[in-house]
Amino acid sequence: MVIGLQGVAAFSAEDSAAKQEEPKFTEKMAAILFQEPSDAFVYKREGRSDPFVPFIEERVEAKDLPIEELTGMRKFEPGQLTVVAIVSSARDTFAMVQDSNNQGYIIRKGVALGRTGIVEAIVPNKVIVKNYTYNLAGDKIYKTVEMVLKQEGEK
Repeated sequence: MVIGLQGVAAFSAEDSAAKQEEPKFTEKMAAILFQEPSDAFVYKREGRSDPFVPFIEERVEAKDLPIEELTGMRKFEPGQLTVVAIVSSARDTFAMVQDSNNQGYIIRKGVALGRTGIVEAIVPNKVIVKNYTYNLAGDKIYKTVEMVLKQEGEK
């Protein structure tokens, strides 16, 4: 039985030497946490889109544009005015118009009406106004509006 005790004593001496050589758990964790990032994963963007950028972009709104203060005849769109009379002489041609409050105004060729309209011509029975707008491609599109002088008795 003495042999068994010596064998146990020899085994326990080897076991304690192995335990002393083996690092503790906290030392292992510190080595893992503070190791060099040479083998860490790195995302390579070459030829790829950014996965964190949304596919749909927000629309740009016209809030940045300053709002223009309209004065004079630019306050009225052609549909808000009624032609009352057209006066033509050798020197000048003009039209007399009125708004919904029966306030009268005189307009001539070249006067700006509304946001985008310009009086193009004044002919014996109507005033021709040329309005412009922009299409989706950014091209300027013109639209002609005719303000007809109603004969006496017409509504």
